Amino acid sequence: METHCIDVFFACGQYPIHILTAGSKIPDALNDILRNRTLQEEIERNEGGAAPVATSTNTSYIRSLRNKHYTVIEEYQKISQFQGYNEFDLQLEDNQISAHFLVYARQGFYSYDCSEIKEDGTAVYKLMAWPEQVQQLNYDLPQFAPKGFKVDNNGILPETLEM
Repeated sequence: METHCIDVFFACGQYPIHILTAGSKIPDALNDILRNRTLQEEIERNEGGAAPVATSTNTSYIRSLRNKHYTVIEEYQKISQFQGYNEFDLQLEDNQISAHFLVYARQGFYSYDCSEIKEDGTAVYKLMAWPEQVQQLNYDLPQFAPKGFKVDNNGILPETLEM
């Protein structure tokens, strides 16, 4: 489970959390591929079944990912005479980046993306999309508290998690 990008689900207190691992190490308490895959399929099946909740996205982080995409494309074009694509093919919109995370946020999850893996193997996750209010979900989620997990007085989850 260290080499594949999978969706992992858990609750930290009353907060349902979704992370996209990007191949990072998964803590033992969450390292159940069958449970995670079953939850993913169930949640995706339910998309559109219930009224979606209002969501927000981490606009600044999403823009930084889009800018990184364009920087990589520009460098590749310089090196390889990048052929076969026109400018339109290379366009990347913010909603394309956040689409996967919004599926889960619309159903009440605080959805995080793996942004970095440190030398010690610790993964850093950035909040991508979230519901505007905490939702009671009917999923059997394991309880887990990432390092330094704190909710502020306004009920806002941290922008960054480490595991």
